[in-house]
Amino acid sequence: MYNMETKVAIVTGSNKGIGFEIVKGLCRKIGAVYLTARNEERGRQAVEKLEKLGLRPLFHVLDVTSESSIQEFADYISKHHSGIDILVNNAGVLDFDKSVTSYEDAKRLMDTNFYSLLTISKILYPLLTNNARIINLSSDWGLLSNIRKQVWLDTLVKEDLTTDEILQFVEDFLQAAKNGKSSYVSFGGHYCDYKVSKVALSALTFVQQKEFIKQGKDISVNCVHPGFVKTDMTKGMGDFSPERGAKAPLYLAVDAPQSLKGTFVWHDCHQVNWDD
Repeated sequence: MYNMETKVAIVTGSNKGIGFEIVKGLCRKIGAVYLTARNEERGRQAVEKLEKLGLRPLFHVLDVTSESSIQEFADYISKHHSGIDILVNNAGVLDFDKSVTSYEDAKRLMDTNFYSLLTISKILYPLLTNNARIINLSSDWGLLSNIRKQVWLDTLVKEDLTTDEILQFVEDFLQAAKNGKSSYVSFGGHYCDYKVSKVALSALTFVQQKEFIKQGKDISVNCVHPGFVKTDMTKGMGDFSPERGAKAPLYLAVDAPQSLKGTFVWHDCHQVNWDD
């Protein structure tokens, strides 16, 4: 474990569920931890819950689907801190009641679960310190085997995969969603919008890690499957509590060696092959 005294950590979408528990765990290790949420009232209520436990999280409104919101947050961080040491990309949505969604619903999900990461990369990544850690919340549905289209199974495992190709993968799925239910299901089965968003997030993790290495930066980017966690998003179904779901993300944020880079980590903290 490294010295956390002056570290700055940010957790997106963290007013409840796994994100809330990650903030709780980080507050016990780090001086400046930002709980962020789209809704200010819900965010401040979450902060109050943690304050009753003797913890001192900071709060800032952050809508990951809004470039202006991300920019405002970046400006605030730049003004008050020397950089970001830990960034947990936790914000995500899933309509558990709809196993096949419309194009419009699928696009909204992508805006939160995937496209937001590209905006965050553009605006917040320049604020990362030299040995920062990025943790992307993926899923067992983020494993490549969830995809049924062979062209993408072949493309996404390429050593020289690019962000543009990942974008094309997402756009190809959205076109499938636009074409109707059978086209949607043939791409990746039920809940394909969520699966594609998390496969794309995982692939982006590995691409961005390679980019940081090329730039000579000691920044780690890893993705993690927190387990099937009982949250509002899963309508209370699941195997683990949100606190247990925070275990592996917290390991990557605090206890993992800095040499752990560009990996897919399971909920029990062991590495798995993303493309098996």
